[in-house]
Amino acid sequence: MALVCAGFSAIVLALCVFAGAQFKERAEVELYRDTGNISQMLLAGFEEAAANLDAVLSQVSDQLRGLDISPANETQLHQLLTRYALRETVIGPAIIGRDGTLIASARVDPVPKISLKDRNIFRVHAEGRGDAKVYISVPTRGDLTNEWSIQFSRPLQDASGNFKGVVVASYRLAHFNDIYEKLKLSDQGIASLTGKDGIVRIRSLSGTIGYGASIPKMGQVYERVLAGEKKGTFYGRSSADNVTRIGTFVVSDTTPFYVVVGYDGDYLRSLYLNTYYIIALCWFVLTAAMVASALFIRRLEKSAQRARLEIVKSAMDERQNISADMHDSIGASLSALLAHFSSETMNLADVKRRIGEILMELRLLVDSTEPIHGDINLVLGSVRHRMASAIELAGIDLHWRVQELPSITALSSRDVLSMKLILMEALSNVLHHSRAQNVTLSAYVDEATPAIVIAVADDGCGFDSSSSAGRGIFNMKMRIRKISTGGTLVIDTSPDKGTTVRIELKMPPADRTALPDRAA
Repeated sequence: MALVCAGFSAIVLALCVFAGAQFKERAEVELYRDTGNISQMLLAGFEEAAANLDAVLSQVSDQLRGLDISPANETQLHQLLTRYALRETVIGPAIIGRDGTLIASARVDPVPKISLKDRNIFRVHAEGRGDAKVYISVPTRGDLTNEWSIQFSRPLQDASGNFKGVVVASYRLAHFNDIYEKLKLSDQGIASLTGKDGIVRIRSLSGTIGYGASIPKMGQVYERVLAGEKKGTFYGRSSADNVTRIGTFVVSDTTPFYVVVGYDGDYLRSLYLNTYYIIALCWFVLTAAMVASALFIRRLEKSAQRARLEIVKSAMDERQNISADMHDSIGASLSALLAHFSSETMNLADVKRRIGEILMELRLLVDSTEPIHGDINLVLGSVRHRMASAIELAGIDLHWRVQELPSITALSSRDVLSMKLILMEALSNVLHHSRAQNVTLSAYVDEATPAIVIAVADDGCGFDSSSSAGRGIFNMKMRIRKISTGGTLVIDTSPDKGTTVRIELKMPPADRTALPDRAA
């Protein structure tokens, strides 16, 4: 049984582990799909903004090719720039002169003479030796706007290709802030726009917005981007903050940037942890039910075994009781009969009488083994069958006044035998000692007690009850005390007044419900 329970538990556990693994795999696939969609959306938005700004800078640089780029021409330059002023997400455009001084801006006229010579947006183009590519800066806080932005710039050249200055426009990072804060992973993971130079332009990390952070050289995504991967997934521990994340990265085909979107491992575990708890609970419940069933079956087997042992023990006890009864009654009677055969003055009539008594005792023992289920009517019927003919042959009139009696279900076979022997002894005394002409056996229910009353009354010679009782009366009183439901025996007699033997059998509460339907 233990092996069966262990095997069943192992099978259920294996199924639970398999179901948990399948659910975890589906949760991971769903997260990869979700982060892939978000990363594509962010990268597409940035690429569109970069393309628009680059187009504006190209047009402005073409318009300024034949103009004087100097502070003396600031008003004309300002009017030109205002034609290209973009929506609120963009600052500028503006012009930086050959010496790195801010000359004109679409926003302010006149502009303060600020030197931007040390900034990469100027130095990259001034040292570029004719390189006309767009340059995108790291996040910068503007001197005039005091806002974080990414600056896009292109060089200004004259007709001969000589360096004249720089045209610049800035993309407000506050626009990205609004997008990142609306993402459902804003407080559960990471979303970042990072350059291939290893500098983060903007990042939302567990709900905190940051700019300009450097990516560690051992970053789990950065090395793969530098190796040429255009798109991929990741699931591992970040060396920057030691947090396990799962997500997707996408590399731009038009700009040197990539987007990383990922969920924290704790968020992923929260998706399937409750399911794991439910699966574990199912395993525990099924295993407990199996163990409980096995224990219940084992208990039933033990109960059945005890019941069989009780039946065997009861049969052995009954056999021993019958053997003892045969030894005590029939054995003693046969011994007495044998003594008659050994006597010189053997009386055949007396021997015949004693043989009849022995046969009657044997029949009583046989009757005691038959189930009567507490039916007193069957007990009285058996006594009448055994004694009526003998009483009538003796010339005594038998009067039978028995009502329909309720059953006493608690009576055992030993109780029934005791009842029969008491009645048989009472009638036998009438037959052999009373010299009566009439004997009456009556039985009825006394509802006041309540009890079943059985009486054997004769009109014979009676006897002196104060004198010592014989063996028969002693046995009758002993047997009435052994009846399990409780009973009393009263013998009312006096010389020349007849004898009445009265038996009262108490009725247990379970058998009293039938009393209202019966006559008293």
